Amino acid sequence: MGLVEQAILDAKAITSDAINGFGISIAFTAPNSTTATINGLATKHHLRMDLDGKLVNSKDASIAVSESLLADAGYPVRNSSGEVYLKDHKVKWTDSSGQLCEYSIDQWFPDEAIGLIVCILEDYE
Repeated sequence: MGLVEQAILDAKAITSDAINGFGISIAFTAPNSTTATINGLATKHHLRMDLDGKLVNSKDASIAVSESLLADAGYPVRNSSGEVYLKDHKVKWTDSSGQLCEYSIDQWFPDEAIGLIVCILEDYE
């Protein structure tokens, strides 16, 4: 196994392993109502930068998931052009305080070298 293959396996294990890694259960819902629940890394904290580059107390939430876990679950990740496209997809998980966190995916950043997708989240009603 080469270094690239090992990096793919390591990134997947670190973000999805709930015992030895950072994985927690994240539920996904696509605009067409397809659902999948996989383990991934979820973060929510209250520190952001404003437009002037100053730190402000504002919620910042994101997830990092292995694309292959979503694909294995039959979840639609790519559009007809073969690009990762997660517009209007929803995610939810339970945070460390036991609160259910529900967000829509605002931006997504696929790393097609190691198979991870980082998503920036926003609140939805």
